[in-house]
Amino acid sequence: MIDQVDSLVRQFEERRLGRRELVAGVLALVASGGASAVRAQTTQVPQVAQGRSINHVSIGVSDVERSARFYQDLLGLEVVSRPGNGGINLGLSDGFLGCYALPEVGRANHFCIGVDDYDPVRIAEALGRAGIQARVDTNPRNRTSGGDQLYLNDPDGTVVQLGAHGYQG
Repeated sequence: MIDQVDSLVRQFEERRLGRRELVAGVLALVASGGASAVRAQTTQVPQVAQGRSINHVSIGVSDVERSARFYQDLLGLEVVSRPGNGGINLGLSDGFLGCYALPEVGRANHFCIGVDDYDPVRIAEALGRAGIQARVDTNPRNRTSGGDQLYLNDPDGTVVQLGAHGYQG
């Protein structure tokens, strides 16, 4: 059991495990008296796509037009798209900043990683096989380009979107 605890601590120190995963792994090891429960807590996630960029960050704002004007004036950004859901996307090279009327004003709602060979169905199926629940949004009102959108939550609950590298909203 000492070896398994040492392995967990080493993974934590190498930043392959978070604090909660470390504690859960040690508790599982102690409760089960064996290594099988620890392996369940430390299973590596398989690669499902090659990330290339932070494609966009979507923020919650109280007034979409006012916030878009602020970022346009402050940073010289141009509107690249206006999805049917009322948001405004401001261009940043091959990505964008999204301003949306959302309940949690002043916070990032999610971020999107641009990936190579984006195929939301294939990636969602691969995530499912790894035990990670993914959601594919097929509503065209939520975008102006780029096809269906894929969302998942990281281990801490942060919403992550995967999309085509260069997707502009």
